[in-house]
Amino acid sequence: MTELSSLAYISKNFIQGDAARVEAEIARILAIARRRNRDLGVTGALLYSGGYFCQVLEGQREVLEDLFESIQMDNRHGEVTVLHFEPIAQRSFAEWAMALAGIEEHQRFDLDGLLQSKDEMRMAETGHHLITVLDQLVRQRQGLLSSDQGGR
Repeated sequence: MTELSSLAYISKNFIQGDAARVEAEIARILAIARRRNRDLGVTGALLYSGGYFCQVLEGQREVLEDLFESIQMDNRHGEVTVLHFEPIAQRSFAEWAMALAGIEEHQRFDLDGLLQSKDEMRMAETGHHLITVLDQLVRQRQGLLSSDQGGR
């Protein structure tokens, strides 16, 4: 059996247009990811925060490696930075093929400072903090938005 892993990354938004255009594109990203992830056995969550995508993916290591290659090739974002890619005992987002944690105008994290430092320990800490924040945001959204089941 292959190893269950968690991959957390951030990337800079390259989607052109106003906030409505960005939100519409995020909706398309989520729809595709939810279908594809169900088929691949991948779970996770996505947050759009102040011009950055913050995402956590969980699944079999080999599957995540292949999926991440296609993510890196997506021209809707760039400057893709892995925060961590590590084995896990259990999933944090087992209920969601791809949950939306939110779309926020302002940056929730100091992502610019993180990217400039390239400090691996700081990145790993941010990745673990990202999981906690996404989990809280997803659960808040689920409680508030019963019509959106988070891509189950």
